[in-house]
Amino acid sequence: MDEVIFVLELIGAAAFSVSGAMVAIEKKADIFGVLFLAITTALGGGVIRDVLIGQIPPRMFVSYWYLLVAVIAALAVFTDAYVRSERYKLHIDRLDAVNNIFDAIGLAVFTITGMNTAMAVSDNVILLLFVGMSTGIGGGMLRDVMTNTMPKVLRKRIYAVASLLGGGLYYVMLLLGAGQLASVGCSMLLIFVLRLLATINKWNLPSVKLD
Repeated sequence: MDEVIFVLELIGAAAFSVSGAMVAIEKKADIFGVLFLAITTALGGGVIRDVLIGQIPPRMFVSYWYLLVAVIAALAVFTDAYVRSERYKLHIDRLDAVNNIFDAIGLAVFTITGMNTAMAVSDNVILLLFVGMSTGIGGGMLRDVMTNTMPKVLRKRIYAVASLLGGGLYYVMLLLGAGQLASVGCSMLLIFVLRLLATINKWNLPSVKLD
């Protein structure tokens, strides 16, 4: 199972890196800005997780596979946008939909792998859910703050709630004796589907309207 988790984390890092790179390009960042924002989006949640559970230094500074995957994914997005800049601009709405898909993949993967990592040090359900959520949303929040945007997780599209529900399902399935692989698959699928449905149907939590 450790190998499965490792592969999932690499997939999550690539997905969040693509998401971060696309936002950076939209904000007209140069290649360093694209790489920096992509890496922060991809690995920021993992750093937050490791700090919360006392794993110092964070894994991204110990295993360079995560950094390498994030850089390769970001460079691929930057190169495509640079070479085909006119077509990139013309299809910005379609690309935003692609960005949402990669963002949903990253959220699903890192929520569950974050919880799985925390389970090695604690069985406190509140801590596990919080660490899973922080791992899933942390990189995206850092990305939004760095681009001077109110973090999406705090304002739209059932973001953190999807993470918590998926994390809760993962915990309950393991508690009931379901296999770990089945638990991982079902909980990740729930998060992914909730995020996409929330985006498509524009589901938002209640908020105060002052205008």
